[in-house]
Amino acid sequence: MSFSVMTIVRGRRNHLWNQGRSITESHRKPDQWIIVGMNQDVDPPSIPGVEVVIDRVDGDGERLPLAEARNRAADRCSTETMVFLDVDCIASPTLFPTMVDTVQQAGGLWMGDVRYLPKGATTDHWTMNDLMPLSVRHPLQPKLITNRQPSQDYHLFWSLCFGISRYDFETIGGFDTGYEGYGGEDTDFAFTARRAGVPFGFVAAVAYHQHHPVCKPPLNHFSQIVSNAERFRRKWNVWPMESWLDAFAQRDLIRFDPGSDQIDVLRCPSKHEVAAAVIDSPAGF
Repeated sequence: MSFSVMTIVRGRRNHLWNQGRSITESHRKPDQWIIVGMNQDVDPPSIPGVEVVIDRVDGDGERLPLAEARNRAADRCSTETMVFLDVDCIASPTLFPTMVDTVQQAGGLWMGDVRYLPKGATTDHWTMNDLMPLSVRHPLQPKLITNRQPSQDYHLFWSLCFGISRYDFETIGGFDTGYEGYGGEDTDFAFTARRAGVPFGFVAAVAYHQHHPVCKPPLNHFSQIVSNAERFRRKWNVWPMESWLDAFAQRDLIRFDPGSDQIDVLRCPSKHEVAAAVIDSPAGF
């Protein structure tokens, strides 16, 4: 029943250490905790009985090399079962056994049940029992009726918490590193899974997303989202992230026609506009 946890990191040292603490409290500990820093070195806590593997990718040195970092983590993995958990996430004590049992018994690509925490929930002294009552569900994700819920809604896949076997990851071909920076690379991964015949579903493996301010819409990733959206359109003949693109268009940043194959950039958001878009709600909803 061996498995590895893979975490990609940029900043957020406290979040990383909280995640490490949650691994120590898990009902089943991983064989490996693989941590890949993006444009930085990392200093995670040690966990008794768990091999901590540290690596780094830099991409172009500016944009977050998300796809490359996840692929590097998979390259460093020595087990057949992989649980990807973004640095923002705290593992509930049952996350790993639930996710690992599902992947090993059913195969396929499984997204965990991520719940979002308010500001201050994990700043000071916290216990695992504190988190569930404080957390809220994201309204765009399904409420699970059963422990495992197969789905054809591949567009709902988010990469912040998911499990997959090495075989299925390699069948998909990993994440497409042609996506530069933030936006679209996880939806592309799911669409490639569908094309490759890898089943998808949701599983009641609970993770708690630690609070951090977000831009709504993500103006701080404006250029990356536009270029990645165009790449996705060329590849799949549909537009991803349409709500974000519509929001950019409403601000007269782009001219966006869903029937077109191109986005016309009118201007980039100002620093003031980016700062004004920052909100403190649990997950930007």
